Amino acid sequence: MRLDNILFRLGMASTIPQARQLVNHRHILVNGRTVDIPSYRCKPRDIISARDKQKSRTLIQNYLDSSTNEELPKHLTFHTLQYKGLVNQLIDRKWVGLKINELLVVEYYSRQT
Repeated sequence: MRLDNILFRLGMASTIPQARQLVNHRHILVNGRTVDIPSYRCKPRDIISARDKQKSRTLIQNYLDSSTNEELPKHLTFHTLQYKGLVNQLIDRKWVGLKINELLVVEYYSRQT
């Protein structure tokens, strides 16, 4: 579970490129430490928050205001007033919502060699 994708799913960014930019510009903390790598792998019980600086909070508030209030995935929790999100657990394959026949994918790649 990549940090940029989690920020997007939490609604802290309107798009994944915006989430990447938030991370690259050091507006995001993971467990109280600044992370500037969008591909950072988050683990269960990681706390993702905005920095305490006014600019960081203003940017995220603008994204929250402009976003459509979609249902939050079950593996994430978000506290709007604190600008904090929590990774509850790893995402389960059933929650993704894509109908993929995995055997066909394996068969396709086995023919590539």
